[in-house]
Parts: sequence; C-alpha cells; structure tokens
Amino acid sequence: MEMFSTRPYDEIWIEEIAELAGVSRGLLYHYFPTKRDFYVAVTRAAAADVGEATEPDPGLPPTQRLQAGIDAFLQQAERRSHGFLTAYRGTLASDAEVRAIVEDSRQRQAKRILDVVAGGRPISPLVQLAVQGWIAFAQGVTAQWLQERQASRDEVTRLLLGTLVGAVAAAAGEASTKRVRRA
Repeated sequence: MEMFSTRPYDEIWIEEIAELAGVSRGLLYHYFPTKRDFYVAVTRAAAADVGEATEPDPGLPPTQRLQAGIDAFLQQAERRSHGFLTAYRGTLASDAEVRAIVEDSRQRQAKRILDVVAGGRPISPLVQLAVQGWIAFAQGVTAQWLQERQASRDEVTRLLLGTLVGAVAAAAGEASTKRVRRA
C-alpha cells in the first residue's frame, strides 16, 4: 500500500512488488493475475485489519466504547496513512471492487456504532442517516489530518466523538419531536 500511495498506480510494476515481497514475479502472478488483483487483495486485508483493530470492547460504557473505537481507527489510519489515503483517495478508489470493500467496511462500522448508540432499542432512519453521514465526515477529517498533521490524535478523537454524539443527539431529537407531533 505504501508503494501505491507514494507513486501513481500506473508507474508501479508487478516486478517491483514481487521484489519488495521477496518472491518471484511468476509466484505473484500465480496468486494475483494482475496488479489490480493484488491491489484489491491488499485493500481487502487493510480493511480487515481496521475492522479487527476497532472491534468494540463490550465491557466499556457506551461513550468510552465509541471513543476507544474512534481512537483505534485513528491509530490504524496513522500507522498505515499511505494505505488509508490510497484506499479513500487513490487512483483505484473509483474501482467497483475497491469501492465495495470500502463500503463494506463503512457498513460494518456503522452497524457497530448503531449497536452502541441504540443499546438494544429500535433505531430511527434519521439516526441511521446521521451515523452514515458522520462516517463520511470522519473519513474526510482523518484524510485531512493525515495530510496536514495540524492537530494531535487526541484532539481529532475528541472532535470526532463530539460530532458523533452531536449528530446522533440531533437526529434522535428530531425523531422524538416528530413522534410527539404525531401523537
């Protein structure tokens, strides 16, 4: 991923990847018929790593669980900043299979957040929309933070937690207000 994020995709040769991996070009082609196939596999592995690293700790109170998940996400993005930036803004970010991997990751994170926020209660469509929108916001903030480094990870964690809590509260309040009006 570092290679893909520091150079244009079209300028990277499969031979370079094989050399960096310490394998023959033929072996790499055996498992990955094209450079794109290799890129997709690396993206899938990176998404799985993020999913594993951000697995919520059910022993924590809800707000701390959300904060821990956000911080873990930022740690992973920071540790693999090239991969993060490539997956979300790189040449193949428009590739259907890469988009599907990224979208699956987003949906997994949204479900985790909604599970924490709902606490077993039904989730309104507006709260679901707020969480989906917040995920896009969080990814945009993370990408900008990785490029500019004008804030600490702790500051970005607090920003993201605050905006998540605010978005969910606004959506839940709106849903509650509509229910009261209907009643």
